[in-house]
Amino acid sequence: MLPSILRRMHEFSRRLVVRIVLIALCAFLAIGLAKVFGHAIPFGLKDRIGADAVDRILSIIANSMLTVTTFSLTVMAASHRIAQSQWTPRAHQVLLQDTTTHTVLATFVGAYLYAINVIILRETDVFKGEELVVLFFVTLAVVTLVIFAIIRWISHMELLGSLIETAQRIEDHATDAYRMRCEYPSLGGRPLTGDAPEGLEEILADRTGYIQQVYQDRLQDEAEKADVEVYLAQRVGAFVHKGDVLARVTGKAEACTKMMRDHVSIGSLRNYTQDPEFGLQNLTEIGQRALSPGINDPGTAVDMIRRVSRILLGSDVVPADEQELLYDRLLVPPLPRDRLVSDSIGAILRHGLEHPEVVAAGRQSLTALADRGDGGMARAARRVLDELSEREPEAAFSSI
Repeated sequence: MLPSILRRMHEFSRRLVVRIVLIALCAFLAIGLAKVFGHAIPFGLKDRIGADAVDRILSIIANSMLTVTTFSLTVMAASHRIAQSQWTPRAHQVLLQDTTTHTVLATFVGAYLYAINVIILRETDVFKGEELVVLFFVTLAVVTLVIFAIIRWISHMELLGSLIETAQRIEDHATDAYRMRCEYPSLGGRPLTGDAPEGLEEILADRTGYIQQVYQDRLQDEAEKADVEVYLAQRVGAFVHKGDVLARVTGKAEACTKMMRDHVSIGSLRNYTQDPEFGLQNLTEIGQRALSPGINDPGTAVDMIRRVSRILLGSDVVPADEQELLYDRLLVPPLPRDRLVSDSIGAILRHGLEHPEVVAAGRQSLTALADRGDGGMARAARRVLDELSEREPEAAFSSI
């Protein structure tokens, strides 16, 4: 688990505007480099690399990058619409976190802003004599970035918005979150398996939305300062309304309200980081939509069942006596792993009972989970198998 400050910095760095600004700042980096290294340029080199060479390159960048950026945005928007309409609307969220697309677009827009800024600076005679040589090499570096971005973008567009890439991205996010929750079922805190003790002060949610993340290390620090214990009343991924109980504390609620609202993120959308249920829900929705009469693609449903089982069998829960306790002041509801089976594979099977291949894939994965899963997950798999045997049509049952 990354510390809260690194997680927030990571989330901030993934914003498209941050990457654009960083590349655009190359114009001002060029000023500093030109002033520092301008006097070190060998005599006579400025005569070979004149102002005309720099100005022509800058003009090409300024004229072409705006067109390339517009085209790339059109491709990106079309790919997102395809993923939303064909797979699941929630797929749009994982596509928004596509770092390759963000980096490429940031390179194009940043190069355009760089060229515009340097052209303006050239007109004001900021660069003179040998300093133009430094500017020339900085501009060549920007051109190199653009070339690599174009090659990377062409390669990336081959799968952008396709089912293969979209499902794989969702699976990767869900796998990372599930692996972390297997190692830290209660996010590194003490497990809250029952109700909180009576008489604790309640802290209420100040907005309506999903519990996106819990910044455990910050909550631990604040709880130690206030000398309290925090009993979280909601799981990550749960939907809370304004006024719902967010947590209960052993001290005064007034002293802990700001702490909870600052370090428990509530937003309009769910987040993959600590919420493997969200990734599994996305894969489940893709499988269910594939079984709709309008699409009628049982092969995709089978693929989603395989992906879900790969996630659930890919990590084992650390035994309770071996779990590392990182935050002794926090009591957190553990991940309900038994629900993961019924809400994913079970949900796909409820829509796919008329397709023998879907039933066969579901039965195979459920049997593996029943045999090799932990106690709660194995029981859930057996329960879904029993329900499948009761509801499965005779034709589908006999074909297995």
